Amino acid sequence: MFRRLWSHRGLVASLVRRQYQVRYRQSMVGIAWAILPPLATLATATLVFDKIANVQTGNDPYSIVTMAALVPWTFFASSLTSGIPSIVSSGQTLSRLPFPRAALPVGVLGISMIDLAIAASIFAIMAYTVGDGLPLTALWFPVLLVLELVLVLGVVLMASAINVFARDVKLAVPLGVQLWMFLTPVLYPLSEAPEGLRFFYLANPMTGLVESFRAVLIPPGNMPDVSLLLPTICGSIVLLVLGSWYFSAVESRFADVV
Repeated sequence: MFRRLWSHRGLVASLVRRQYQVRYRQSMVGIAWAILPPLATLATATLVFDKIANVQTGNDPYSIVTMAALVPWTFFASSLTSGIPSIVSSGQTLSRLPFPRAALPVGVLGISMIDLAIAASIFAIMAYTVGDGLPLTALWFPVLLVLELVLVLGVVLMASAINVFARDVKLAVPLGVQLWMFLTPVLYPLSEAPEGLRFFYLANPMTGLVESFRAVLIPPGNMPDVSLLLPTICGSIVLLVLGSWYFSAVESRFADVV
């Protein structure tokens, strides 16, 4: 499947451009709409968790700690929300053109990279205005991003294929993403998670990623904790293998069902 995707990389690039045009073509403020969600989430979280609940973030400002986690989470949430329905929403294309069907969810991941870049830019600006800048360990950012890409691709391939045969999956995605965020230390550090639920937090593959992004992006900067990332690494590999296998097994039936 991935070999076919590479041979059709021009098509994937075209799908990314098309997704960008569809998302922002008729918008008055264009790409500014991609800036509002992370800022709105940060503002709401600051009010609820910092001002009201008084969540402790040590010596670092709450806004910096939370925005560092919103960088990977914005990409994750955007990819799932747009990628899982991508096969069903492209029904006419499936019946007309022969191409690797995985290009559709992969193309959505490409447009979600814009959301990631915007969130990362917001954090960088905050790091030099509110915080103490970026540490040298920020060079780990691309490595962690590759790991997140593997995880997201596995989830999206599996769920988008299942959604073709069970449309309830699409309806459950917004609620599932929202619940997943509250069960991941995004709006609060892992140290503030309930002690009795710590095992479940550590088993969550996004926990290791979120905490690792925080560690490498917030001064003085620390290396990623391998023990935290182990569930992420194992979960990402398993999900990618299962997701690509299941997608390849059923993609020939997509056009008939959709």
